[in-house]
Amino acid sequence: MTPGEPEIFAQEALALLLDKYPEAAAKLQVLIQENPSFQSLCEDYQDCLKALTYWQQDTAPEAREVCKSYIELQAELEQEIQQYLESEPAADCRGKGA
Repeated sequence: MTPGEPEIFAQEALALLLDKYPEAAAKLQVLIQENPSFQSLCEDYQDCLKALTYWQQDTAPEAREVCKSYIELQAELEQEIQQYLESEPAADCRGKGA
């Protein structure tokens, strides 16, 4: 990533996830800022959603099957995100040293 890209990525990822998990805003913000594994998961999620949007608009014969694959991947990624949200202690969401 070039300078400034991590901040843009974090903002985009947070916006996407807040739409899906508005009740977990504090946890999401901390995870995106401080957890490299979660950041990678969010990057995969963003890529998946972009690809799904692309293929949903495509008229190629294989588009329907490709969409199915991306929908399945989206569900798997959301399940992983949910696991992070459920496993992170609430104290971690107040920031370090709180």
